[in-house]
Amino acid sequence: MSYAWSTQKIRNQIKKIATSGIVVHVRRKDIKKIKIPLPPLEIQEQIVEVLDAFRELVRELETELKLRKQQFEYYKEKLISDIDKSEFKKFGEFIGEIDSGGDIGKKHLNTGKDACVLCHEIGTTYKYCIEKCFSSVDGELIKSKKWCFPRDLLITNGALNAESIGSVCAYVNSNKCLIGTDLFIVRHNQNPKYLSYALSTWKTRKQIKKFATSGVATHIKKKDVQNLKIPLPPLEIQEKIVNQLEPLRALYEDLEKGLPKEIELAKKRYEYYKELLINGNQ
Repeated sequence: MSYAWSTQKIRNQIKKIATSGIVVHVRRKDIKKIKIPLPPLEIQEQIVEVLDAFRELVRELETELKLRKQQFEYYKEKLISDIDKSEFKKFGEFIGEIDSGGDIGKKHLNTGKDACVLCHEIGTTYKYCIEKCFSSVDGELIKSKKWCFPRDLLITNGALNAESIGSVCAYVNSNKCLIGTDLFIVRHNQNPKYLSYALSTWKTRKQIKKFATSGVATHIKKKDVQNLKIPLPPLEIQEKIVNQLEPLRALYEDLEKGLPKEIELAKKRYEYYKELLINGNQ
């Protein structure tokens, strides 16, 4: 009954009998008039068995993606939180220059072949690391040019909410690129991927939210970044942690690229066969 009730033909009947107003209602007497396909119980059971299998496939795919993300996040938090507290340092104690991004706007996009990274791409298009740039501009059109070089960190310093502020990526491309507004470019001599992971732990995120100033948009200042405290073990330990996390991140990101399409296809197959099996028995 639940499957039959959710088919498009039944939904269309419900829309026709629904009363309009501030709140839409369906009266009991009208529900009784709705016609649904009602084959013998054994046929109903066969249809349910098939549709249950399709729904279970969707759930399994969604669960796989969620579990892989949780697995990566768990090990990231654990490996970094296990570092001795004596090795915690303020960002300003070991980084070099912090520079602000340039004045790249939407009007500049796709005007040339100079690679660029924009604020809204951090945490969305790029997560943790930037290996290849997907946006480009004509550098000659940019009045205030700011460059990012291999191993630099990019940190968002302006966002619409506190959840997005302070998102970070390690720039590990072999070529320099132009950087847009609302981004800090951080130079350092540590492992860039390790710093990206350490800055994305929940403890560091908590610090960033405390520093963030609210208003129409949320911002953090250079001095706030310099005051962030993170665990900073020797470079060989940083590299070891990165080597442990990279395979998990790669697996999750590969699934994140492919599984949503599989999930969408599985949902479409489920809807298709639901309509076919139920309405085909009228």
